[in-house]
Amino acid sequence: MILVLAEAARNINIAAVRMRKHPNLEYIIVLGAHVEGTRLTKALLERTRRALQYMEENPETKAVLSGGKGDGESITEAQAMCNYLVEHGIDRERLILEEKSTSTTENLKFSLGMIGLNHSVGIVTNNFHVFRGTAIGKKCGCREIYPIPSRYRSWRLLIYIPREILAIIKDKLMGNM
Repeated sequence: MILVLAEAARNINIAAVRMRKHPNLEYIIVLGAHVEGTRLTKALLERTRRALQYMEENPETKAVLSGGKGDGESITEAQAMCNYLVEHGIDRERLILEEKSTSTTENLKFSLGMIGLNHSVGIVTNNFHVFRGTAIGKKCGCREIYPIPSRYRSWRLLIYIPREILAIIKDKLMGNM
């Protein structure tokens, strides 16, 4: 078990370190995270800011904003991201909302179902989550998929990294990656 945890931690670190720029992707998929009422939480704000940066640098890229509505959320995670991006100058026509998903696996299955598998796709999520997000996207059948990590600096990493390691183990055992 310790070896499995160590391998998962190593994979998270390798994925975050190996990031290269991938310009002009056809799509990015921005993975949702909890919304407090209508407000983006820190994790989701960092993902959405990274999507904004990528879309400003790559004006032909479209974004699938992926995330449904959970407990304590007044709007879907996708709508919260859309509001932020439009407020910051992104044309609404470039944004596709996927508003039914409740997990990372559903984010990717539903989003890829909307756009198809034969596109160049970037996965925008926090640095600690990018390995699993990209691996699930590959397992869903996307042939050309790239990680686009956002920063996340908070004491909450002490919670999120062990949680992510357990999620990697769970998704591996369930065949999601």
